[in-house]
Amino acid sequence: MTVFENVSLQGNGETTASSNSTPSQEECFGLPTQVIIALHVFTLFASLMGNSLLITAFVRMKEKVILVIANMAASDLLVVIFLLPRFIVAEALRSNVFLIHGGGGTFLCKVCSFFSDMSLSVSTLSLVVIAVERFLAVVYPLLYMKTSGKRRRLLVASTWILAAAFHLPYFYTFRLVREVDNQGYDYHVCQSSWEPAFNDQSARRRYNIFLYTTVLIMPLLVISVLHITVAFHLRKDKMSSCRSENGTRRIRRRTRTFLMMAISTTTAFLICWMLHIVLTSIRLISPWLVSECNKGYQTVSYISYVLASCYCAVNPWLCLLLIPQFQNELKLMMQ
Repeated sequence: MTVFENVSLQGNGETTASSNSTPSQEECFGLPTQVIIALHVFTLFASLMGNSLLITAFVRMKEKVILVIANMAASDLLVVIFLLPRFIVAEALRSNVFLIHGGGGTFLCKVCSFFSDMSLSVSTLSLVVIAVERFLAVVYPLLYMKTSGKRRRLLVASTWILAAAFHLPYFYTFRLVREVDNQGYDYHVCQSSWEPAFNDQSARRRYNIFLYTTVLIMPLLVISVLHITVAFHLRKDKMSSCRSENGTRRIRRRTRTFLMMAISTTTAFLICWMLHIVLTSIRLISPWLVSECNKGYQTVSYISYVLASCYCAVNPWLCLLLIPQFQNELKLMMQ
């Protein structure tokens, strides 16, 4: 799975990273280029500012409990660095041509595709870690109190290790491919192919199903179950008898704040990604149902593409707006 595997600037249903379309190919349909570029530029700066503020505030506060949130911000920065600039350049040129050639171009093709997609895995796995922490804090508070900073850092490191392991095949599949257009001009595209070791079509389909299951579907199911369980147990504070009334009130308020943040970020993830997930699932399961040069399909496809690319900017600002600790630290930073 490339993050935007079935979205094409040319409207032919191929991926931005792995399109076989030529620069001169006629477009089926597309949103105005200026609109898409403006949205990507706004997303880039909003994400860069929001995630940088989030990480800076975390470093200043040094609160271990929000380490996972800072981890999500770090993963979102990968999208800003490795993906959004490529989208802006590709939209400006109206082409999927890879501008850097040779060994350096091949290296960037592999690395940019790997890190941009790995960031999504880190984000979803971080949401799972946050949900597990909230679950333990509410349902098993004694066990949660025993969670050390070392264990939390190990969990954060595991999100990157697992995400990297899921996407290691990218270093084999992604490569620069030379193409020739109708006028005889040659150019290069960053393309994914499982050949010659495997059958490209079947291997691509199985790998995409694996990624969508492990990176999106399973984490979202786990998160949903844990959040529902926490919501049912939120009013039952098992440690209330060991705390003062003010302490109990403070713990409950803090738990509700983090739970609201977790639910909001998960909801934002669903809003930004659900349409893309549905369209990709249809393409994987029943590709014959998709009419590539259909105006309605292309409109929905572009909307899903833009929504998904906006998630890296939505997530940090939600955290900054919903978590009082970040708000207080931002006020101190501006003084």
